[in-house]
Amino acid sequence: MNPKKTKGKQKITIKKIEKDEDRLVTLSKRRNGIYTKLSEISILCGAEVAFLGYSCSGKPYTFGSPSFQAVAERFLNGETSSSSSSLQRSVMNAHQQAKIQELCNVYNRMVEKAKAEEVKVKKAAALAEKMPLNEDAWWKVDPKEVKDHEEAKNILEKFEGLYEKLCDEAAARIQRGDDENNNKH
Repeated sequence: MNPKKTKGKQKITIKKIEKDEDRLVTLSKRRNGIYTKLSEISILCGAEVAFLGYSCSGKPYTFGSPSFQAVAERFLNGETSSSSSSLQRSVMNAHQQAKIQELCNVYNRMVEKAKAEEVKVKKAAALAEKMPLNEDAWWKVDPKEVKDHEEAKNILEKFEGLYEKLCDEAAARIQRGDDENNNKH
């Protein structure tokens, strides 16, 4: 068994790092970790965050979401709610209006399709009423009006047969559609 070459991740005592170079490396690594955590808080919680730090040489480091300046101005002005710039608000309003218009267009197209289908149904119903009721139109008979048990049984068998034929036809059409799609590729 080989002894470990490094100490690995260990808990360190929190005290000032004496070497300047080590201190700068630690600041760089930890600063990126803090930025990551602040970004996560902003995204997950919808919070507006700002971070300001100075290195030992006096160099400032900032992070902000949506921006450091926006959060700092909000804090300094004592505002309790977010105040986006008028440009940001107008862009957001324009985006919302475009989405609303898009949804209205989708809704109107759906209403038009529904009306067209309704017209088709009415035309089909009108044609069906004009057809004479004969032996071939057994599906038009209201089952509640059938008093004879044998006749009701006969109609049920016809419905079951029709159902099977429709299922077979649907399966055949689906198969033909699949075959056509496979031939196209």
